[in-house]
Amino acid sequence: CSFFIADLHSLTTDGDQKERPALIRDLATSFLVAGLDPKRSTLFVQSEVPAHAELAWILDCVTPLGELRRMTQFKDKAAKEPDGSVNAGLFTYPVLMAADVMLYDTQVVPVGDDQVQHLELARTIVRRFNSKYGNMFIEPQPLLTNVTRLMSLDDPTRKMEKTRPAGCLFLDDEPAVIRKKVMRAVTDSGNEILAEIEGKPAMTNLLLIYSALSGIAI
Repeated sequence: CSFFIADLHSLTTDGDQKERPALIRDLATSFLVAGLDPKRSTLFVQSEVPAHAELAWILDCVTPLGELRRMTQFKDKAAKEPDGSVNAGLFTYPVLMAADVMLYDTQVVPVGDDQVQHLELARTIVRRFNSKYGNMFIEPQPLLTNVTRLMSLDDPTRKMEKTRPAGCLFLDDEPAVIRKKVMRAVTDSGNEILAEIEGKPAMTNLLLIYSALSGIAI
């Protein structure tokens, strides 16, 4: 398996770029502490392999604008920047992701359901490229866990993401911090404890998290 720190992708977000080296080291440490064995897997930093950006440019040239405009994540983020200040990197983000996958003859990619659309685009790009230039790349398949998307603890209508720390559980959170976040989590009306995504999205999210971490079926 290959694992990389997506520092090129991170450039699409606002943040203090001077902190990047420290953040890269912290994330690499987290991978190792979580049990990733460098003797069995490859761990690297995306920007240290120029071929990622190089292949992304080549794939840009075989990817129609219309397909990128259909990407839900870009549309959602662009809607939050009505003045048009959203950067071009967010628009071509899925093409760089396709390059990340295609470079290594990847057969299976573990994704959440929010990335399935991007992976489908990567599969489309593979087919188009192979048709135009010859059979060079493998068409990757998605690998989904039982919990395909975790929602934010403070807003169950939005996915859990690190840019909203109050609603996100981090691997290096202290147990007391995790307990506090869970106790403050949004819940639904009524007293019933049910896994019902339409009627009780907040409760369902908490049950999914507990089930995934405990191994106990809902």
